[in-house]
Amino acid sequence: MYPAATDKLFGVFVKKTVFALQENGATFTQKILIQGKRSSTIQKLLTYAKYYIKAIFSVFHRQHNLVYVHFLTHNLPLIFWYKQMQKKPMVLNLHGSDVSAIKPNSILDQWQNRTLKNIDALVVPSFYFKQVVQNRYPSLNIPFFVYPSGGINTGLFYPDLSKRKALQMAYVSRIDEGKGWQDFLAIYTQLNKAGINIRAVIAGDGNQKKMLLDAIAENPFKEDIDFRGFQEKEKLAEIYQQSELFIFPTELPESLGLVGLEAMACKSILFARNIGGATGYVQPGVNGFLFNSVPEVVQQIKNYLALPIDKQNQIQEKAYATAQTYETKQVAANLYANFKELCSKK
Repeated sequence: MYPAATDKLFGVFVKKTVFALQENGATFTQKILIQGKRSSTIQKLLTYAKYYIKAIFSVFHRQHNLVYVHFLTHNLPLIFWYKQMQKKPMVLNLHGSDVSAIKPNSILDQWQNRTLKNIDALVVPSFYFKQVVQNRYPSLNIPFFVYPSGGINTGLFYPDLSKRKALQMAYVSRIDEGKGWQDFLAIYTQLNKAGINIRAVIAGDGNQKKMLLDAIAENPFKEDIDFRGFQEKEKLAEIYQQSELFIFPTELPESLGLVGLEAMACKSILFARNIGGATGYVQPGVNGFLFNSVPEVVQQIKNYLALPIDKQNQIQEKAYATAQTYETKQVAANLYANFKELCSKK
């Protein structure tokens, strides 16, 4: 999976990882990719056929020290093929869908378990997801490299509190089922009904965009809801800088939740659902808050706003400090060092 001109978000994390490794000195002698989504089943079948043919024959290309694979489920036969045909170390970047989308103990799950034993190391986006994988496949005995989705570009995501002209809460995510945009609107509405004058900014696109726009049109406080659709990273940074509160209401067990860290890097106060990757970096009441329901987070926001300014600033500073440990160059350098060490052992 790799971005294309017609689909800039498809596999963008893979592209970011490639660039980060190259900046640290890595050279990719071959890149076997699927660029952009395909709309029809026939197009998908043809695309995967070409991908598999290229991948099968690329094993005879010997100018590499390591094979780096993204996505387990899509590449199960190829991983077995590569392991049989060459002896170079193989690293797999495991994604959330490789585990969450597969039914435990199913035939496919058992196949994945066997295939993982052919891998020399796993890259995972968070310590939370590492634990998920170990719980699913307890017999695994290979190194785990934690690489948080490319990390945080602190040259782009940094605080600028002068941009905060009014109290504002933000949502940055896909507008899809399970992402929690309905809860975001409910939180915004309840705060306004409680007499808290707050604006809302929503950035994202997805299959439920029309449902969102209809819900905004019917909202009693719609005048202060700003829907901006898909935004490039530079515009997202501006949204975080303008927003004192960032709501991450996903109902899905996200493997990391990078947007939460990006917001923290801009000193936004993160209110994240108590699920998935955010539980690995949010310390409730210290650098952010975790919630289980809309009423709970509404009360948390009220309590936060009632704090003395110095207490609010303390939470902002802790959030900022947490985000700095995920800085892009630092985490990329760590991943590259792990790759080099793995190659030196083979």
